[in-house]
Amino acid sequence: MARRVLAALCAALLIVAVAGDEPASDITLKDVTVSLLEASGTPASVQQMAGPSTGRLGALDHTRTMKVSLATALASAPDEDFRPQQVFLRLTSRVSGGAAYFAAVKAKDGTLYATAKSADIQKQVGLQSGAYDATLLVGDTRSAQPVQWSLGEVQVLHPPLDDGSQPEGAAYRAMDRLFTPLPEILHMHRKPERRAPAIVSLVFTLLAAAPVVLYVGVALQLGGNLKGFPSGAGFLAAAGFHLGLLAILALYLLFWIQLNLMQAGWGGCCLPYQCWWCWRL
Repeated sequence: MARRVLAALCAALLIVAVAGDEPASDITLKDVTVSLLEASGTPASVQQMAGPSTGRLGALDHTRTMKVSLATALASAPDEDFRPQQVFLRLTSRVSGGAAYFAAVKAKDGTLYATAKSADIQKQVGLQSGAYDATLLVGDTRSAQPVQWSLGEVQVLHPPLDDGSQPEGAAYRAMDRLFTPLPEILHMHRKPERRAPAIVSLVFTLLAAAPVVLYVGVALQLGGNLKGFPSGAGFLAAAGFHLGLLAILALYLLFWIQLNLMQAGWGGCCLPYQCWWCWRL
């Protein structure tokens, strides 16, 4: 919103700068109407402006919309369908001097109109209630002089506090925010997930090491007797059985330090079957 207003104001200055390139003519305003509309769209007040005025227009609270409609013409060509290049409604706070700008758009019947709400005013000048001077600003390259048409005074009221009083806020200009540094973005890394107690890790470690301890204990109890190791055809079955046990132990170790469950699952399914088959032989 602020960027559009800034661009429109720059365009208005450009219009004034190049106004001398073509024959100039005065801009005339007619059918200027100021309406305060309720939330339902019904008019709370309607005032026809025959000329600039400093009178009171009413109260623009947070439930109402201020609508200013007008028609324009060039004095040198009053019958020509003329639409100025720049038409703004300006609301200036009498307390801080901050101004809010609202660009006019074309209606279906060819007239121009601009609307303003208290929330839109707050976005441009801050949370300031009280008296505002309403002014129409009209400019075009074919005009010798831009038009400043005073509409009068409007009371801007923001949503009240619980005690019924108007909120107070520091004044600021929306255009100033374009040139102020933005707040620093602090990146927050994801917090580490909660880990299980140390006793859980210790128990699972003991369970994983239990088969190895059991195998070593049984081997020591029985004693190693290589002389009784079978020979001939029985040697292959015995060697396959013991190699299968060693492969299972190696698979335990690899699963502990490198492999995941899916990778170790194939060996965990095949190696016990190999040991069983060799034992049957």
